[in-house]
Parts: sequence; structure tokens; C-alpha cells
Amino acid sequence: MSIRHRIHSLATATLLLLLQPIAFTAFAAAPTAPAAAPITALTTNAPPPPPVFQRTTLPEHHAFQKTLRQYLASLKPADFDHGVTQKFSNVSVPTDPETQYRNFLLTQMLQPLVGTKRGYPAVNAPSRLFTLTEIETPAGIKRPPVWAEPAAFLTTWTNQHNPYLHSRPMKLRAFVAMCIHLAMLDAQLEHAPEIGGIGRSDWFAPTLIVLAYPFPIVRDAVPENVRAAYLTGLRKMGQRLLDWGPKGEEPQLDVVGPLSLWYISQALGDPDFAKQTEAYARKLFTDPRRFHPAGYFVDRGGLDLGYGGQANFFTTWLALATGWTFVRDVVDRCHRLRAHVTLPEPDGRTFGPSHFQTRYSADAWRDQWEWGHYRDYAASLVTDEAAYLVPLPSAAVLTNAAAHRGGFFNAQIAENPVIVGQRRFARNDELINQLWSFRLWQSFNFPAMVSFAYEYYPVGAFAHRLKLEQEKSPLLRSPFLRDETFLRDFSQAFTVAKFTNYAAILHTGPVGAPNPDDGHLPLTGPYGFGGGQLSAFWTPATGSVLLGRRGGMTKDKNMDPLEDWRSWPSHAVSGIRPDGKIFTTARIQTPHVTSTLGTKNGTVRVTGTVPRGQLGQPKALDGRLDYSRTFTLAADALRVATTLQSTGQDAFAELYETLPVFLRDTAQQDKAQPTTIELERNKTWSAATTNWTDQVTAARLTRFTGAVLIEFDRPRRVKLSPAEFRDTYLSRASCRNLLIDLLENKDQPLVAHTASVSYRLRSVK
Repeated sequence: MSIRHRIHSLATATLLLLLQPIAFTAFAAAPTAPAAAPITALTTNAPPPPPVFQRTTLPEHHAFQKTLRQYLASLKPADFDHGVTQKFSNVSVPTDPETQYRNFLLTQMLQPLVGTKRGYPAVNAPSRLFTLTEIETPAGIKRPPVWAEPAAFLTTWTNQHNPYLHSRPMKLRAFVAMCIHLAMLDAQLEHAPEIGGIGRSDWFAPTLIVLAYPFPIVRDAVPENVRAAYLTGLRKMGQRLLDWGPKGEEPQLDVVGPLSLWYISQALGDPDFAKQTEAYARKLFTDPRRFHPAGYFVDRGGLDLGYGGQANFFTTWLALATGWTFVRDVVDRCHRLRAHVTLPEPDGRTFGPSHFQTRYSADAWRDQWEWGHYRDYAASLVTDEAAYLVPLPSAAVLTNAAAHRGGFFNAQIAENPVIVGQRRFARNDELINQLWSFRLWQSFNFPAMVSFAYEYYPVGAFAHRLKLEQEKSPLLRSPFLRDETFLRDFSQAFTVAKFTNYAAILHTGPVGAPNPDDGHLPLTGPYGFGGGQLSAFWTPATGSVLLGRRGGMTKDKNMDPLEDWRSWPSHAVSGIRPDGKIFTTARIQTPHVTSTLGTKNGTVRVTGTVPRGQLGQPKALDGRLDYSRTFTLAADALRVATTLQSTGQDAFAELYETLPVFLRDTAQQDKAQPTTIELERNKTWSAATTNWTDQVTAARLTRFTGAVLIEFDRPRRVKLSPAEFRDTYLSRASCRNLLIDLLENKDQPLVAHTASVSYRLRSVK
């Protein structure tokens, strides 16, 4: 698996850069710009904008607010005039390889952004925009075009040719932005908490990074009484977050809370607050109800490795910043699991299962917030489980890293006229302030405005990585490409086996479920497919031939509609009654698991009862339907045995064991032919179709240069699902189910007391 070909990650980083000017058009539109047709026309029936908390003066309800406003009123345009006209030039080249590698990490993400013309966060905005007369307006409180975190960072970058190093005007620009946020957030929480979801810990926490991170950097630029006033307000914000506690709805947002609190604790220097912060963090990272020891954050009772990428971003940040052992352990576990559920293809791409995910349709390899290679490089500073994700840069790249970053700063701040499409973007003297409002993410770049890998670089990190390279450590390759065999248990949520000729991923852990009483935003579809499944079957020659996937969902749209149940790419037993009620073992939320794993073979067994109410149907079944599935893992083959036992109160019109065949990623049609699916009958092979084939003894799946045989314990009745599954949400995965008839009653309804099927899967040439 070539990490250098992570097209998705690189494309994402490029897209972010391309979108940057468009994203900030509203902040930078020139008053004198010629009229141009908008990119997206507004319709007369467009919904009204959401309500915004507005004031015309900064609040002075509390003493700290009054002190801050009085200080802002005392500042003049000259206080914000940094006087910098020169570029970052002749950037010094450190000779120490650790310093070089640290600077290299600084080049791996767009952030810290200090310009990206024409808009936030422009360090060269007119000085007058930071004065109180430009902030307090009849239209409302306006925020100047600067983001505090990168502006503060710019004054700390210790390269000797940094023209902004220790700049007091730059620090004051950051501090003004911080004061506006702090005062307005406090006022809105007290007077209009119902607007914009500000009263939720998970939506509130990201803003606290904006407020707290820059303070230790800028504090020496303001008088002592102003510092004390700011810290009073900051403590108040932090205490609110402590009092609220984790929301428990979206873990990728909840994990921002401990990070925000840690930054506040650093600003306050209060041991008691620091102790409370660590206790808050332990709630999230050590309680198995919130973090499963298998290596994932619990998402509405299940897991979502796609959104988990965002959680990994902030958890890695927290681990590097704090050094807390229990957080570092979480980073290690998350990346260990991620490595074992992402499978390399013969053509260099990577895929994995996603059927178990609560919301996200794509696999763990296509998770969120990778920021190119940046997050993975940062994680590799914490755990060697992430080492295989990132290549060691060349000596030339390391040597030129500082100059590269300086050049990027120049490009962000450059005075070039910019025209994108039909829009013209403002010159520096045309930049204007914009109305303040609370947002979940305060900037286009969220709170990821700094390079935490650079800021909290561990001493000796480069030397450690170099040692791995020199030793040719197996950790530099995917687990599936290492010269080893293994059977590994991930706290009975996953079992991953790799033998010489094949690998298998079993998911036997819980999946999510809606709870109408938990106060969480409801979603529209099934919260993942589980019940104990073969998530993936892989060989070195074929790549993934079986792969459980799902369509995913948003708050308003379900990409796994109930009527498509036959085509859901899920290793489950599913069926329909004569009255149209649909049921599936894939919605057994928490199966019972027993496993015995040795060094050369193992057995995993799952059991459970199919829920009577499921998939929006209050009563899909009248009677009890018990299910068991046994996986036997050995070097020659994987064996599967599935059994259903019914109390006889339900008639079934259709009942299938479904095997999800991974065809290809349709976005890459020129790189891989779809998997060929054939059936053997009377020792003759023919293509599988949507019509039943009787007396099938085996199925053959051919992909790339290899094949996999599925050999049945006795002749079975088999066909393809009515339609191909194609993900149109967050990936372009294409799958087709093999349907194994468990009724065997010539398509006539039947009250079946028992139903079973057994087969083995093995690699063939």
C-alpha cells in the first residue's frame, strides 16, 4: 500500500486551498467592486437567515466586561500598526535534524493561515478596523478580519527572519478579536442562550480554543488589570463547560471539550482548575460507555470510524499538548484498530468495511479531518501504530522546510489582485469588519488554526522515526502487508485474522440505536448494521472480495431505505413476511460473543434475538427468532455456520443469508474491473444472475489476479440481489449481494422453525 498515493487526502487538502477565497468572499467583498452575477442565485422562497444575537455596544453587565471595553476604547489605530512591509525572506536553515523535522511538520497543513487573500485571517487589515468605533456600530457588533490563533502564533515563530516576531501590534490585533468573542459569548449565554445552540458543551467548546490558546502569547501586550479581567471571563466560560459536562451526542465534538479546558487551565495557571480539567477528560477517555477499549469512541451506542477521524484529530492534539498517558493510550488504540480495518488493494488503493457505522458511509481510510498527511504525521509522534501512514521526508525536503513555510506565509499575505470566476476580491484597504455571531466553528478552518504537531513536538521524535527506518520495522507497513500471521481480538468488537493466503475482519460489537428520550438530534435511518458479521474477506491477489458497507445518513436523508433491504451490502440474515414486514439480524444491537483465539486458529460465535420492532416498524415479528453464527478461522479457510430458530409464530415469504461482494469503487473505473461472480452447478461454472440457480455447490469471486471460492456444505439455491449497491454519499463503493435461500420452498411462504447454512471461504489461484 503506497501512502504516497492517498489521492483522497491530497485532493481534500487541495480543495480546501482552492475554496479558501470563495469561503471568505463575504468577509472581503470590496465596496467598490464592479457588479457581478452571484455564483448561486437567491430564490424568493429561500428560508430566512437564522436569528442572531445582536447588540450595538459591547456588554458591560459585569466588571470584567467593563474593564475590557474601556481598554478597547483606549486603543488607537497606531496601536495596531505593525509596520511590516517586508516579506519572509532569507529564512534561516537550521542544521539540527529535529528542528528541521519540526519545521517540516509545520508545512504539512494549510494552517496557521495568516492571510489567504482576500479575507480572514488577514494580518494586513487596516489598523482602524480594530478600534472600538469600528467595532460598535448601529448595525451591531462587528469583528475585525483576523483570527486570533494564527495571528498570535505568527509572533512566536522563532525563525530569525520572521518580521512579525514579538510584534505587539499583532498581539493586540489578536487580543481585540478575543475580547469581542469573550464578551459577546458571555452576554448571549446570559440573555439569549436559545439562539444557535450556544448552550451545548459540544458546540460551545471549539470557541474556547479561540479564546484560550492565544492568551499566554499576547498577555504581555496588555496591562495587568486587563489581563485579570480577561481571565475572569475566561474562567467563567471554562466553568460553564465543566458544569455542563460532555453532551454525549457526537463524540467527535465532545472530545474538543477537554482540549479547550486544558488551554484555559494553561492560561489561568490554577492547579484546582487543571485537576477538574483532567477529571473531565477521564470521563471521555476511560469510561467504556464513551470510549470502547477496542479503539473507538462510542457513537449513540455504536461506532462511526468516519467521524472518528475528527475525534482522532483532537485526541492526538490533546495527547501531544498534555502528555496524559490515558489520552496517549486512546490514540494508540484508535490507530491500531484503524490499521486493522483498512485493507490494501493490489493496485495501491485502500478500502475497508463501513456497515457498522452509525452515520458515515465511507470506510475508516476515508475518515474526516486528515488534512492531507498532517493528522497522520501528528499521530505518528504519539504512537508507532500510525508510522505506516506517513513516509519519511527526504533530506532536501527537511532542509527547505522553514523556507517553504516562509514562502507560504508570503503567498497568504501577498498583495495580488484576485478575481475568481465573476467575483473580485478586495484589496487590503478595502477589507471591512463583519457582524459578530456565535458559530459552532468560528472559522472556515474550524479551531484547527495552529499546527499542534509543531507546537508540542516531542524531543527525539525524528531520531525515533529514523531508527524505525534503519531497522526496517514492520510498523512501517500495513499489518496486512507485514511478513506475519495473526489472530487479534479487539475487545470482542472486532476480530482480525491474517494468514498467508487470506485475511478476514469480523465485526461482533454493538451498533447504534436511537433513543427518543435522550434529547439528541434524531437521524433518519438505521444506526449501523451489526449482529455479528464477516465485514471483509481479503487476499493478496484479489484485495477485498467481500466487504460490508452502508449508504449512510444525515439528519434529513436516509441512504439505506428499507425497500432496498435485499441489496444492503451486509453479511446478515434478512427476510420479509407475507404482510410486507421486513426483519434482519443486522439490527441486533448487541450480540452475545464468545471467542477462543490461538496462535494458528480460532473460533468466534455470536448469538442474539432478532428484535421484533426495527427499522421504523413497531412489530416486524410476532414471535421469537433466535440467531447464531460461528466463524472458524484456520490457515486453509474461513468457515461460517449460521442458524435461525423460530417459535413458529411467523410465516416468511423470503429469507436469505446475504454475502456482500465488493465490486469496485465506481469513481475509479479505469483502475479496476468489477469482481466477477460465478456459480458452480453440476461442476459447470456460469455467471450469477438475478434468477435463482438451483443445486449450487460453490460461488467463485474473481478480482485482479486471484479468486476466492465460497463452498457450500450442500447444494444451495443462490442468486444475485435485484440491484447493485452504489454509495452516492461519501464514497463510490459498489457492491452486489449473493442471496442464499434459507427457505428452499420454491418462493412460497413458509413457517420455518429452523433454517441454517454453512460454507467455507478460501483463496484459489
